[in-house]
Amino acid sequence: MLPPFSAPPMAAYPMFTGVAEGRSQLIRLRDLRSKALHLEGAVAEVGISFTTRQDDAFVAARMSLVFSYSNAVARDDGELQVFLNNEPIGSVALGKARGPKSRAEFTFTPALLSTDNRLQFRFALKGQGAKACTLDRDRAIWVNIEPATFVYLSTTRLPTADDLASLPRPFADPKDPLPLSLPFVLPSDPEPGVLQAAGMAAGYFGLIAGNKGASFPVQYTGLPAGNAVVLVAGGNYPPGVAAIPGEGPRVAVVANPSQVDSKLLLIIGENAEQLQAAAATLATSPSRLSGGWSAANAPLPPPRQAYDAPKWIPSNRPVRLGELGDGGAINGRRLVDSPRVSFRTAPDLFFGALSGGKMYLHIRRADDSWIDPGNSRVFVDLNQRTVGEIPLEPKLKVLSRLKEWLLPGNAEDRVSQVLLPAFQLQSQNHLDFLFELRAKANTDCEMLDWSERTGIDPDSTIDLSPVAHFAAFPNLALFANAGFPFTRYADLATTAFVMPQASSAEEVQSFLNLLGMMADATGVSPTRYKVVDAAQVDSVADRDLIVIGLNSTQPLLKRWESFNSVHITPTSVTAAPGLSFLQRQFQPTDPRAPYYRGAAPELAKANLGKPYAFLSSFWSPLDADRLVVMVGGTQPAALVDMSNHLGDPEMVAKVQGDFYYLTGSKGEFYTSGIRKFVGGLPIWWRIQWLAGSFELATFICVVCVIFIFAVTIERFSAHRANRLLSRTLSDGS
Repeated sequence: MLPPFSAPPMAAYPMFTGVAEGRSQLIRLRDLRSKALHLEGAVAEVGISFTTRQDDAFVAARMSLVFSYSNAVARDDGELQVFLNNEPIGSVALGKARGPKSRAEFTFTPALLSTDNRLQFRFALKGQGAKACTLDRDRAIWVNIEPATFVYLSTTRLPTADDLASLPRPFADPKDPLPLSLPFVLPSDPEPGVLQAAGMAAGYFGLIAGNKGASFPVQYTGLPAGNAVVLVAGGNYPPGVAAIPGEGPRVAVVANPSQVDSKLLLIIGENAEQLQAAAATLATSPSRLSGGWSAANAPLPPPRQAYDAPKWIPSNRPVRLGELGDGGAINGRRLVDSPRVSFRTAPDLFFGALSGGKMYLHIRRADDSWIDPGNSRVFVDLNQRTVGEIPLEPKLKVLSRLKEWLLPGNAEDRVSQVLLPAFQLQSQNHLDFLFELRAKANTDCEMLDWSERTGIDPDSTIDLSPVAHFAAFPNLALFANAGFPFTRYADLATTAFVMPQASSAEEVQSFLNLLGMMADATGVSPTRYKVVDAAQVDSVADRDLIVIGLNSTQPLLKRWESFNSVHITPTSVTAAPGLSFLQRQFQPTDPRAPYYRGAAPELAKANLGKPYAFLSSFWSPLDADRLVVMVGGTQPAALVDMSNHLGDPEMVAKVQGDFYYLTGSKGEFYTSGIRKFVGGLPIWWRIQWLAGSFELATFICVVCVIFIFAVTIERFSAHRANRLLSRTLSDGS
């Protein structure tokens, strides 16, 4: 039980200042957007935004531009200009002399940089400009800014005061473009309650890091260089760190004696219960903390309800695009950047016979705009696949034109419906809007005035209703992408982590990395999970279980090994047999199932004797209605690689089925095909789903019903004819 909340005392003790240290950053285009930036036509412009840490001062800056262009550009020559925050930083002449794929280097003054930045790329063919934007786009003329492009920054980290009000800085910065790596220092041989407290703090920082990813290296002795989180139990402070005054659960920020310009975030308590209280305050109520140190005993927020994760858009009402991000990013000059709106959905959405969700798009255009609406259009991409093409001024059909004439209205009131196909919707989704704009005939293309009223109305909506929550398990793809089904309750109230009795630093790091990933997936720092060791697993039998550890230290990996669909020994690899032909006939269709059984056994056989890690999922031996995911490995480094693997979007796409094997950078899945469906469907949806699952049986049933109906009609008709004949004969006699 966490102690009751009382007003936290605050103090300015201790206060340290530091000197700045030089660092470098590499901001890659591939990390900002996975595919190349595409400029098309005789004159084109595209841009992309990036952020930098708020406590960085820039001392040098350089850009490496990698680009390619079409033969038409090489033939006619052209120029590619680069701007940073509307200031020119370089230009490149394109033509035969340079070649179809090239690199250019620019140095530029770091004074142009700010926390929020925008890179712009403008291309024009030689002699084009004043009237090019009025012409139809020539798709043979294009320039690509390749993903290998990067900006290199040399920075100085500015010293910061020891003030908890600055959290999460300097330990994590939402504006930092790079993945977060934040070391944790824990007491030696930490008990489960201490690990539970550390996990709450890791969830908080994982949420701040967001989709950039977070890793939390762990050590039990000494202090790392750089910023770190330290759990102080029973007054055992690290060497060189002064004791913090006060009693009870506290949080403090102090200078790191190992590196004077870095900070330590101290989570302090006399025992595991107080450490949990302090960590929970950090995770759920950081605004209560200020000064150099503060008491930290805020109560936990109320328990979360199922599917109420803040990052998951509701499936019971339409959601405004303005709720999903900055509404100003989808209008005005930023339209040339192909604005993106990102959103997450509950991973187990089931659309049944519906084709998918719907987006109702309002496109605005200023009355005095230079845009020619009749020849301009917007392309809508969902997860890099085009799902809609919308003209700014649709060509109305006869009845629509009659309605417009009889009931004139504002063109902005028109709503365009875009289908979001169910098979393209994922746990994490990106909507990209590509504006292909044409100018009116009398427009000077070099003097375009962009109105903020032109763009996509933030009141446009995404509507995923009505859908059901229905999915088959085990399914590691849902776990890898969103921590599901554990994240069904965003505070992990139905989850328990089972750790080895004496966890190594790498095993604890894997645990913390997973919690950071789950917090990012839901938008909530989880606080209601339990942590136990293998000997106490029966005490959490009523929860879904995540078992973490090495083969040599986690006894449950061996005890429950028979439930894995792939069995690996030092000399052999065997895979559980899949469903027989007869069993497959009685197995309902799972739309999320892999297209094939996977190659994990073959990869394991080819790498026998090498270090590996694995994920395995099955129904709990302790409760048939609870799920288990095991995260295991043969060596500490392999286990950490697996937890980091789950934070890499490109690698996560490979995780499927009920077993996943990882050795080095190679990973493969395997599925036995044995699964159980969880969730509820409306009766008509269930009939449709079962009919679609058993098409042959459904066909046979329909034929049988028709045959029985036909026989019944034939016999009834014959009976009726006999009666009529008998009556006629009796009347005649």
